[in-house]
Amino acid sequence: MLQIQLKAVYSELADPAAVAESGLAEWLPGGAGGSPWRLSCHQLATYRALTRPGGPEVIFNTAMTGDGKSLAGQLPSLVQGWRHKLFAMYPTNELIRDQLRQTQQTWALWGQTPVVAALDSDVLDRRMAGGDFAQRGQALQALLNNHDVVLTNPDIFYYVMHLFYVRTGKSGDAPDRLLGPLVQAFQQFTFDEFHIFDAPQIVGVVNALLLIDEMTRGQRRQFLFQSATPRPLLQESLQRAGFAVEVIDGSYCHGAPPADPTRWRQILHEVQLQICPDSVEAWVDQHLHDRLLPFFLEHTPQAKGAVIVNSVAQAKRLVERLQGEFARHGLTVGENTGLTSRTQRSRSYGCDLLIGTSTVDIGIDFQINFLLFESRDAGTFVQRLGRVGRHAGYVREGKTISFGGHFVAYALVPPWIYETLAVGRSDAPPLLQPGAVLDRAEFNQTIQMAYPPTASFDAYARDWGAYQSYRIVNALSNPLVRGQYAEVRNRLLARYKETFRTSILQKAQRYWDLCKHQGPLYEEITAFRGGSYFECGVLDETEQGGDQIKRYDLFALLANARLAALQPDEFRAFVEEHGGAWSNLKGLVAYFRLQGFLPERTQYKVLLQQEVSDWDGTRFGTVQVLQGVQIQAAFPQQIPGYNAINRQLARRKVPAVVCLHHPLQLKRRLRLPLLFPVHVFVSLDGMEGAIVFGREALLLHTALKQSRLNCSGSDTALIL
Repeated sequence: MLQIQLKAVYSELADPAAVAESGLAEWLPGGAGGSPWRLSCHQLATYRALTRPGGPEVIFNTAMTGDGKSLAGQLPSLVQGWRHKLFAMYPTNELIRDQLRQTQQTWALWGQTPVVAALDSDVLDRRMAGGDFAQRGQALQALLNNHDVVLTNPDIFYYVMHLFYVRTGKSGDAPDRLLGPLVQAFQQFTFDEFHIFDAPQIVGVVNALLLIDEMTRGQRRQFLFQSATPRPLLQESLQRAGFAVEVIDGSYCHGAPPADPTRWRQILHEVQLQICPDSVEAWVDQHLHDRLLPFFLEHTPQAKGAVIVNSVAQAKRLVERLQGEFARHGLTVGENTGLTSRTQRSRSYGCDLLIGTSTVDIGIDFQINFLLFESRDAGTFVQRLGRVGRHAGYVREGKTISFGGHFVAYALVPPWIYETLAVGRSDAPPLLQPGAVLDRAEFNQTIQMAYPPTASFDAYARDWGAYQSYRIVNALSNPLVRGQYAEVRNRLLARYKETFRTSILQKAQRYWDLCKHQGPLYEEITAFRGGSYFECGVLDETEQGGDQIKRYDLFALLANARLAALQPDEFRAFVEEHGGAWSNLKGLVAYFRLQGFLPERTQYKVLLQQEVSDWDGTRFGTVQVLQGVQIQAAFPQQIPGYNAINRQLARRKVPAVVCLHHPLQLKRRLRLPLLFPVHVFVSLDGMEGAIVFGREALLLHTALKQSRLNCSGSDTALIL
């Protein structure tokens, strides 16, 4: 175990004279003790960039976690209200809800009363269920027209900007029916924590920004990206697109309190960090009674913590393991994952210990002083570590409880990462020394050095993203709008070519071939996050009432869950009894009762109902639409409805890449991300290898084209 100390962090405050000069001083509400609210330097700089004439079209705010990036992006709307409408996007629905709570508090302090809406697909479904709207597009248009601030996800933005949500056919809508009102109504588009997205989402958003820029020539539209760790691919693409880009950093002091406290505000407290070569579950088994529980028992009530892991199954097992142990001491454990109901998620924030996954590590403002976490890569390490030390205490039942200056974090890393950090690899010295005292910036840089870089899929734009671009240009050629968008189309074609380094028109024939003859692949290319081919309907028996209704991935369930049989009619009756929409849940692969999670993963293979030994070599390593995918389990009797599931799967057409290499070898050779879903397959003629589905198949196709790994078995031939 390697223990180090991370210094406290102080953010530099803006000069009051500069704040007054900007016109913000008169708007600032009172702070603690009646003193004026103070802005950080990066907040003032962001406000200026968003409001000065001739300011940049794109702003990146890269201030540290906990330093008020959200407020920085809201300042123009806080001052100008409905005259500066804000469309803000967050990558998870959990973060939308967290930001809604914070936004409402902020606007109330500033004495503003805007009409604010939190928007996701469930909100649209509920509006339609009320009977006021016949189509999702109508519900969305009404919401956009009647709100000054919209907090949503980039998915909805993408589908509007790529001209979905409209009726097609002879009596269809004009393609810009929703696009026009959105672009004309909102002056600022904010993307929060966008670094979590990969090349497909980056391409989709750049496409959208180019369209907005061309539609609003001569008008002011600006785009703000808020992330402490922005992806280079996004910034490079926007610069090639011709946008004026400005990067705004925070200004920080690390360590002891600065000599002049009036110029600095503490944003992160000093943290004792211990790095261990282990898994979270193994660490809990070993240290429950000598580290985890003692921290809470010794510091109660000055203790509140979180455990963040990489998978839902891990989180579920930990909740089951720890709830009883903590309850014996009057302590509570809450669950917050992608498979947790909204009721439990909301309750989890008030628990002594929250156990969650990536649903909570992105942007959520935790009030904790204990953190136990694992990470997928350097980015998630830094992101998750940033959850601890943000507050001096927490609020429970209206009472503020101080943490007493105790802040502890445990980072669980793979053995080779620990070796790099603490021992040194290949005759290199260790990157960290025991007892080292580091500031956050130098520590974060060390973590970036320790983790090997993963594939960035930079060529995705040329391989697949160009079809997104062509779809926009083609939609704007619709007879209903062709005339008014003629110049826009021509300018877009030129800018798409410059940005993505490929001719969009050269993709036209292939685009129509995909559209007409390879529907599943076309839909995958034009979706924002990718399709869901193996989703199941689940009644989670660990929850109550309507909270039991879930959707989840078949492969994750087969590997980790205790399942019982459930007929589709039973599931439908339960959904309708609790006011759910069956239309959103029918046609899934299977339906189960979820009774808990297994202590260890079970193994399965994907059975490909084809003989692949006589495949032409070009079929390996290339995206194709496959039919006849099934499950092969060692103990099929343990899977309820095994044969029915395979019959359902066999009829589905799924984009996939097949490679005659073991999944671990493939991931290592191509530097694929840790959680990149690669499955073992076996064919009818006994060939084995790796198979990847959906959006990840497109990414793998791109990675293979750039590599010298031949998926038909030879390692030397270049994949073309």
